[in-house]
Amino acid sequence: MRDNELEVWYRAVDFPVLGGKVTKRLVFSIDALAHALFITGRAPGDTARHGLTSSFEWLHRVSLIPAYLRRHPNGWVMRSDLARELDRSEKVALSYTLGQGLTGIFSTHVLSVRFLMHIDRYGGSHGIVVAPRTKRRADFFGQRHSGGWVVAEAKGRSNPIDSSLKRSMRAQKRTVRSIGGEIPEITYGCAAYFEETEAGVERLCVYAVDPEEDEPEAVDLRVDDPDSFIVAYYTPFLAALEAGEPVEARGGNYLTASFGPYGLQVSLLRPVAERVREAQRGRLRGLRDDVIELLGPFTEWESPAGHFADGTRVATKWASSLGQDDWGGITELW
Repeated sequence: MRDNELEVWYRAVDFPVLGGKVTKRLVFSIDALAHALFITGRAPGDTARHGLTSSFEWLHRVSLIPAYLRRHPNGWVMRSDLARELDRSEKVALSYTLGQGLTGIFSTHVLSVRFLMHIDRYGGSHGIVVAPRTKRRADFFGQRHSGGWVVAEAKGRSNPIDSSLKRSMRAQKRTVRSIGGEIPEITYGCAAYFEETEAGVERLCVYAVDPEEDEPEAVDLRVDDPDSFIVAYYTPFLAALEAGEPVEARGGNYLTASFGPYGLQVSLLRPVAERVREAQRGRLRGLRDDVIELLGPFTEWESPAGHFADGTRVATKWASSLGQDDWGGITELW
């Protein structure tokens, strides 16, 4: 395994699309995790209200990786000693963010979801309002390569999940009944958590479940057209390109911005960026079809390395940070 690759084991139960129950190893790059934290964030898409500060929100999210995560020599993801010394509220925030990021990884790598975003990001731009009477709601929605909709709810825990949470997740009801009038293909919950192995080393894992029944007060998400959905998805990438320092990417087919002190670059296929900007200026009709055609060569999520199936690139230089040997000072779990 390469030093920029991470390993997470996931267990999916009551998951018909995966054959009901499965336990498998999931290998992904550090760049893919950074990308997942990008797309699952809320503020970056709302530049009309927050301006370039939205990019700082995203930088804060992705910076949690080199600050608090470490890579075991065999690829397992662990917490640094610094992460263990956080106060309770900070630990909760870290677990929450990791839950969102790992839900993004599970969605893209296991379920072939190409476009995933936070419901609040789309709602802020397009007026989706979830009824106040609803007890809870899903975090994300998106589309698979096949075009079918998915809905995902993310959870994060700093210690092993217990039987009570597993029962709760298996018994939970679907909170989104339809998207743009269509029933979602998959509606699932993901919990990211740390477990201790027999060797006494902790590792990050994922537990996923696909409930079958709707919540009595499940909502219908209004997605007026697929073109506005695509605009909302790519807006954070365009904002990042504006906020960073422009750099000339090899080959010239990508627009790239560097966030030098963070060891981070964000790129978007030039023709996709140009077409989305045209849509923002008024040429909205046909955007989704045009983008799908432009993404034709990208069939696998990350092939070649660092090139994602949504036409973006997120390149990090964090392998040395994650490889630091500062994760063994405290052995007990939180």
